[in-house]
Amino acid sequence: MVAALDTAPAPAAPPASAAPLAPAAAPAPAGRKETDLWLLERLVPGAGVNNLSLTFDVDGPLDRAALGRALTLVVRKHDILRTVFRAGETELTREVLDPAAVTVEVEEFRPDPAPERVQAEVEAFVAAPFALDGSPLLRAALFTTAGGGSVVSVALHHLVFDAMSTVTLLGELISAYEAPDGYATLPAVAAAEEPEPGAASVEFWREQLRGYRAPEGGLWFGNPPSEAPDLAGGSTWYALSAEARAVVARLQRELRAPQAVILLAAYALLLSRHGAGQDIVVGSPVSVRPAGQEGAMGYHVNVLPLRVKVDPAKPFKRLVNRARSVFLEGLGHSGVPAESVLDEVRDSGGSGWRNSLCTHLFNYVPGGTSAEFAVAGHPARIRGVENGFSKFDLEFFFMPEGEDEHAETRIRAVYRTQAFGPQEVDLLLARYDALLVRLGEAAPTTAVGEIAAWGAADTAAVEAGHRSGLPQAYAASPAVARFSRYARGELSGVRAYVAGPDGQELPLLVRGELHLTGPDGEAVPTSELARWLPDGRIELLGRKDRRVTVQGTTVALDEIDALLLTHPDVKDAATVAVSAAGGGADPVLTSFVATTAAADLADRLLKQIRAELPGAAEPHQVVVTDALPEVAGLPDLEGLALRAERLLREEPAAPEAGGMDAEELADRLLLLWREYLKRDDLTVRSGFFASGGHSLLGIQLLQRVKRNMHLTVRVKLADLFAHPTPEKLATHIARTAA
Repeated sequence: MVAALDTAPAPAAPPASAAPLAPAAAPAPAGRKETDLWLLERLVPGAGVNNLSLTFDVDGPLDRAALGRALTLVVRKHDILRTVFRAGETELTREVLDPAAVTVEVEEFRPDPAPERVQAEVEAFVAAPFALDGSPLLRAALFTTAGGGSVVSVALHHLVFDAMSTVTLLGELISAYEAPDGYATLPAVAAAEEPEPGAASVEFWREQLRGYRAPEGGLWFGNPPSEAPDLAGGSTWYALSAEARAVVARLQRELRAPQAVILLAAYALLLSRHGAGQDIVVGSPVSVRPAGQEGAMGYHVNVLPLRVKVDPAKPFKRLVNRARSVFLEGLGHSGVPAESVLDEVRDSGGSGWRNSLCTHLFNYVPGGTSAEFAVAGHPARIRGVENGFSKFDLEFFFMPEGEDEHAETRIRAVYRTQAFGPQEVDLLLARYDALLVRLGEAAPTTAVGEIAAWGAADTAAVEAGHRSGLPQAYAASPAVARFSRYARGELSGVRAYVAGPDGQELPLLVRGELHLTGPDGEAVPTSELARWLPDGRIELLGRKDRRVTVQGTTVALDEIDALLLTHPDVKDAATVAVSAAGGGADPVLTSFVATTAAADLADRLLKQIRAELPGAAEPHQVVVTDALPEVAGLPDLEGLALRAERLLREEPAAPEAGGMDAEELADRLLLLWREYLKRDDLTVRSGFFASGGHSLLGIQLLQRVKRNMHLTVRVKLADLFAHPTPEKLATHIARTAA
């Protein structure tokens, strides 16, 4: 912990609410990159989503007081480590504390010596949130391990640190610990200042990204995009096989391309095979430290939005050439943060809480992670620590130990748990390895569209499913009753497979269209969405024609039904989309559920939908009934649609919110929508983010709501993401006030 310096013995660590320290200079506005970190943090308040650390093991004891003295010296020397931030309602400011005003006190822990307990306590220490109230953004701890060893952990906020700062901080800390009297804190090292990006570089990225549109609904793999993120993350490690490493080394020679470019091209191809389309943007973090300051500490990373077009009819060589061109040209214009050109694709839909350009990252980190060093004569090594969060759906860190093809290349996969589960990420890693091997086996002229991205687990499960006859669907699927309709005669003679839009068979857990092939070999598309399960069965996910567009987002009605059916009190479910009673571009969703449960089930189901599906998928209402009307054993969707229209016409007057009814409030919110988004074509059902809004604009809008409307309830940024239209936000405010 960093506290006020005193010549008396060090006091006990102050509580988190202690008064911030005195600055050395007047506060200044934070930059765009820093502001974006803060906005992301506001989505998950009280969480360490932006926390990083320098953590290392030492095979011997360390002195806690000496470690604190060493860290104090390092912090005094480097302005960036004394930089603090203050968060207001709509802005973030930064200032630098006076060197003489800080000291670092090292917390001491003596955890259970079991390795898993030590790791858990270290991760908990790193993940604890920092307050952006002018307090220092660095703290340190010393853990004692079995056999007299030590673990040193310095936790830092991303606003003052990045992964590339680790080497410099480690070297400075060791020097100050081993020879404190010789460690000079003057002159202080000023924080590196990134130069303003040139107009040519800004125009380069605008031209690169012009016309890009992210695929609707995300990948065909994993979960759909969420507009209410918790940013919880997971991670795993994978070592590339010797066969894959040999292919990469050979392709480097034959295609005259760097290792990073070969790996990037294969990563883009993998994403394309999982629904990212043929026009893909992959984020790639790069250091943007000024020349001569390559070792500077701080937050000096930009994510390059590398746009790679995958033509399935062309060979891998063509894809490598494109990846090499965009990668090398992008490095030449790396000084432009992706956020600066995000407006070029702002109207592409998708979630508004994140940079919609870069949901999948490629991070090339040569040199490996296994190097050892020494601290006070004791062997030491870096310890990997996760903070439990991920800002991106998926990030592959490629960590080659060397240039030789026999040197190990490890992949650290970090993922958002709302987007993927551990099994899905394991499948992706195995498919990436298998894809590299097949690229090596293919002829140089083979089109990449002909090269399968299947791993061993995919092949084994699908073959097992075929051997057992026509695979059966999950009983929970609302479409299961329709399954046999497509097979005429004996089901055992029918082969089922799941295919993408190009007709290629898809591997495990990848969503596509179910096809049935009879004994005559003729394939029949069923218009049913489906996916293979790891146990060799097929899960039906609903009909392709049961998809509507709401607030610019594609919503699968059967997906809502499938989620409703997971609730133990729901016997049957059907969602319909009808036109709004008063007109409007977007349809209105109504979900009908058959149950014998308590009356409050509708509210519980709505909460479940808000937590697990995009905001656009939230029904206008959930109607509880004893049973659903049926036609030929299936829900009568036409009859339910007529009932939904009648319910909308008969809807009672909207509840009041602080003396104002929700309909009037929605109209007033609509005026703000139009003012802030500079669009006169918006309606009460227009999504804020789908119509061009972003987080900072959303905060400013909510501040205006707070000042002008005198509401009795507080409206947070997360509420705007969960209720992104004037109508939905007004209804939320009214319900909360009631």
